[in-house]
This record gives sequence, C-alpha cells and structure tokens, in this order.
Amino acid sequence: MSGTLPRSQRYMRLFAYLPLALRPEAENALLICYGMGVTADAFTRETHLKHLDVVDISKEVFDLASSYSGPGYSNPLRDPRVTTFVQDGRFFLQASPENYDIITGEPPPLKVAGTVNLYTQQFFSLLNDRLKDGGIATFWLPIYQLTTDETKAILRGFHNIFPNASVWATCDLEWIMTGMNGPLHKPNEEAARALRSDVGTRLDLGRIGIEVPAQMSALFLMDGEEIDRITQGVEPLSDLYPKRLTDVHPDLNAVHHFGYTYLERSAAFHRFLSSSLIKEIWPNEWKKSLELLFFVRETRYFSEISGSNWLAELDLYLRHTQLRTPVLAVQNSDEFRLALAQKLATNSPSLPVAALQDLVAGALARRDLPGAIQLLEGERDRAFANINNFFLLTYLYCLNGKVEKAEALAAAENGSIQKDWFVDWLWGELQAEFGFRPPR
Repeated sequence: MSGTLPRSQRYMRLFAYLPLALRPEAENALLICYGMGVTADAFTRETHLKHLDVVDISKEVFDLASSYSGPGYSNPLRDPRVTTFVQDGRFFLQASPENYDIITGEPPPLKVAGTVNLYTQQFFSLLNDRLKDGGIATFWLPIYQLTTDETKAILRGFHNIFPNASVWATCDLEWIMTGMNGPLHKPNEEAARALRSDVGTRLDLGRIGIEVPAQMSALFLMDGEEIDRITQGVEPLSDLYPKRLTDVHPDLNAVHHFGYTYLERSAAFHRFLSSSLIKEIWPNEWKKSLELLFFVRETRYFSEISGSNWLAELDLYLRHTQLRTPVLAVQNSDEFRLALAQKLATNSPSLPVAALQDLVAGALARRDLPGAIQLLEGERDRAFANINNFFLLTYLYCLNGKVEKAEALAAAENGSIQKDWFVDWLWGELQAEFGFRPPR
C-alpha cells in the first residue's frame, strides 16, 4: 500500500520493528512491495541490519521515492545497504537463491486484480522457503477489506505453513500476520534492548506509539492455537481456488464485530498470558503493566471507529499513564504534526489555529500543564475559535489546582455555552473531583 498518514505508518513500520525485536541478530531482510518506502525507512534505521532487498513490480514506484518527505524521513533507497529489484514478488521468491532473516510485505489492496496471488497458501510456502532457520515473516492482513470467511481462509493458509503463526495489531483493523521458520527461542534480551537504546529506532518507535517495551506485548491478538480453533473446517485460500477471495464487499458491522473479539482488553490480555507461543519466545521485560496497555488499545480502537468523550479519554491518559501518543491522538494530533507545528512556531510570528492545537497537545503530552494553559489563555484573549478549547482550559485549571480560575472562566463564557449532555457531564465531573461550582 502507498500512504504516509500517521495511522498507516503505525503498522507499516511494525512490519519491520516487530520481527527486529524478536530477531535482533537479523543481518538481512526482504521487503516485497515498496509503496512509499515507510517500511523500508524503518528497516534502514536498524544499524545492525547489513542488507535489505526491496522488490516491486513497478519501476515508477522506485523512481518516485525521492519525492516523499516528512519529519525524520530520508529516502531509504539512498542507503548503501539497500538493493532494489523491479520484479514480481512471487517470481523473485522462486528465482532468488538468497535466504533471509526477515521477509515482509504489504501488497496492493487484496481485491485488486492479481493481489490474490500474494495471499495463497502456496505463496506463504515460498516465503517460508526463503527464510533462514529461525527467520520471521510478517505480512499485511487488512480485515476491513475482507469478509470474515475470507479472513479465515487466508489465516488458515498462513497457519498451514507457519504452525507457530500469530497475529498482531495496534488499535485498528490493519492486522499483521507473523510466522517463524523452525524452532522457537527467546531473543537475547540485551540484544533486543538495542532496538530501544538506539536513538533513531527509539524515536521512530515513539512516533508510532511504541513508547515502552511492554507496548509490543499489547499488540497481541492471537496465536496459532487460536487461529486453528477459529479456522476449523475452513479451506485455505490457494492457487487452485483463488475465488475463495471473492468480489463481495464486506459487511463492516460484521468485520468490526469479529475484530473487536480480539481487541477487547480482557480477552486479549488472557490470550496473551495463556499463549504457549508467548511463554516460549516473549522477553520477560515486555510483560509489565499490560492490563492498562491493552485497555488503552481498546479505548483508542473505539475512539477511532466511532468517536468518544474526548475529554474523559484525555483525562484517562493524563492521570493514569505516562504515554504521549494517546494524549496527542485524542486531540487529533501526532508526533508528525507536532514536529511541523513546532517548526512553524519557530519561523512564524503568528500561528494558525490548527498549529496551536498541536502545540497544546504537545504540552499536554509532556505533562506541561502550565505551558498548555498559557497557550489556551492566549486563544481565550482572542476569543475562542474552538469551543472545545474553552472546555479544555476549564478542565486544566481544575487539574492544576486553580479551581477559582475555572469557575471565573465558566461564568464569563456561560452565556455562549450551549447546554447539552457533555456540559452536564463535565460540570458534574469537575464538581465531584475538584469542588468546582458550575455557573448558574
């Protein structure tokens, strides 16, 4: 797929970082389908990786690589460790004599003509054949593009080739299938820490929301035993039966119901703890404070698909976690937007409202309540362009121990506030938590 939206970068970069975390000694990797180079960029940040082969059927995709830019991004094709091949990915696997520590791929959308050939059991067998002993394959599984039966047919084929298969995701339906070739073993924990000790990879992981090692654990959805259970009696997608991937548009309600089965925090946490695969390969350091992290993932999932009480969600992240990314996300910001806003603030005497929102979000992400308050007070003096900033400033005054300022602000703006459930909820919460007296 081709895209650089922050939510897309989460899973695209995890195609590299998830196997690198489990196989920190990896020396070479193969990327099938270049897109806009996000996954390749993640691979080239790993200083211990000696070589990356990139295969794409389109020469133009490589020609456009120098056109992309963004905070912290550099064209990975300029890295001397990278070799490109204009070739069909499946043919390359059949023809190349090379074996790899890691193979990953993100083909075009599954129902685009020809993509089915990169999702059959026979294709997954080619992946496995090109892995070294102990090598790891990761592959894109966007279940919102599929009926549940189609998802299960692909999982069945993948599991038939990789008995130790597992599935991972952030807070959406962009799933990542993972399989390992041969015997399982825990990674060297000291080597695994290098991924976070290196400044480049640590910052990049933080940008996509992996701020502490245990968040890798909270990506877990299911292991091979669960795949086997839900695909009993399901025939795999195969070269002989490609029409098991149909032209039918999926029922998104059914897709979300299926997806939520695996994103629901309690069940996901239980599956993680009881998984024989996790017990065998997962570093102990990544198993701390998991219940809260699984809860954060579930909360973000609901927020992204149907919205949320944004201030209640923000309060949860500010007061019960030390995480930056969800604090930014609930304010419609992210590390990429924040970097642009900070650059704009340095170079421009006046800020657009959108950039101000990102700077407020950034101050809250680093728990700088006075800084966020100062920015919001500046907007208040110019008259609030966004009513949510009035509510946010009122809340922050209370949280920062300035309840009298919150009451004065609420009284001054009372005539312009449209009373609804949110206002009733907020006044009630502030009254109960901080002794705030709502305006009459």
